[in-house]
Amino acid sequence: MSSILNSTPATSLGLYFRRGSLYSELLKLPKPKERFFNEWPDQHGREYDTTSPTVYEPLQYSIACYLTADSIGDLQQKRSDVLELISKPEGFTLFSETLGRGFALRYIESGSFNTINPIWSKGKLYCEFTLTLENNFAPTEQLFRLEDINSIVLTEKGEEIYVMDYTIQF
Repeated sequence: MSSILNSTPATSLGLYFRRGSLYSELLKLPKPKERFFNEWPDQHGREYDTTSPTVYEPLQYSIACYLTADSIGDLQQKRSDVLELISKPEGFTLFSETLGRGFALRYIESGSFNTINPIWSKGKLYCEFTLTLENNFAPTEQLFRLEDINSIVLTEKGEEIYVMDYTIQF
């Protein structure tokens, strides 16, 4: 599973996601905002607006993460780098190569940060924490593999062709 935060591979920051945590959160379905309706006193039920597009409430994700480091100084530097990257006022993009799409996210909080016992293992320091992130469905990139009706379109060298599109995704 390869993930990229604003063009920086998560693993280069020492950041890893707990198995099952990332995709179970990112693939949650959003809740629609309540549609306009009228409750006429002389009719049963409600009459809903059926012409306006469906819009969604923001989603909050709670993603379990690991941070690995070679020393205490390295841990503090990586922690600062991750915090700086995800705390930008405009938010950040998490691009999942596995899902072939990006998610425009905002950092809300990190309710926990714990060292894993034993603290040092094979010359590395391991920590776990949870990131609470918000998705407001801003446009992000989506990766498409070119295909025709029968097969994948390849270059003369036999390489697959991918196209990046910029769309709002739910």
